[in-house]
Amino acid sequence: RRYRPQTFEELIGQEHVGRALGGAITTNRVGHAYPFTGARGVGKTSAARILAKALNCKDGPTPTPCNACDSCEAIGDGSDIDVLEIDAASSTGVDNIRELNAMAQTRPSEGRYKIFIIDEVHMLSTQAFNGLLKTLEEPPAHVKFIFATTEIRKVPVTVLSRCQRFDLRRVDMETLSAHFAGIAEKEGAKISDAALRLIVRAADGSVRDGLSLLDQAISHAGQGAG
Repeated sequence: RRYRPQTFEELIGQEHVGRALGGAITTNRVGHAYPFTGARGVGKTSAARILAKALNCKDGPTPTPCNACDSCEAIGDGSDIDVLEIDAASSTGVDNIRELNAMAQTRPSEGRYKIFIIDEVHMLSTQAFNGLLKTLEEPPAHVKFIFATTEIRKVPVTVLSRCQRFDLRRVDMETLSAHFAGIAEKEGAKISDAALRLIVRAADGSVRDGLSLLDQAISHAGQGAG
């Protein structure tokens, strides 16, 4: 978590996403719904939180949230009352979406927007998607939806057609290697090129998986992985 990206520029291997979202904010062309799709651990939820901060930052909307104001800090630690993170895996039913739709009609308490981040959105039931569709068709001006999913093909086309989709890529090995080497250096850990290659290969394009492996390697070697 300490190395979770806090700005669009820090999204490892997803420069196209950062540029596009930053440009949309700068030109005041932010959509009302964004699906972020890609393999696990490539930055979907991080991108969602950065976008939420960019929209509700005290200096915003801005492509460079300050990460220091009350709104940015609350979004970062998950306590912001206007940014709701919902796990679709445990909120799959139509009743959950009815509750969400009702909340969407009320204005944000403190922030500029009320933002719903729905993780693993593909796990919603057909009835839940149909219920969500009504709000996506006529969204209140103060509401933004951000969806994260590893299974975009399971999201109905009727929903996707009302969103601006972003595909997050698996991160290439060279980028991962440089990123992990930099983190190892910050942690004061020595890691051989061979060990680094093994971690990068096992990560298979996932920043999160690779960081978990790196953390295990450093812990196992007592700050002397190699």
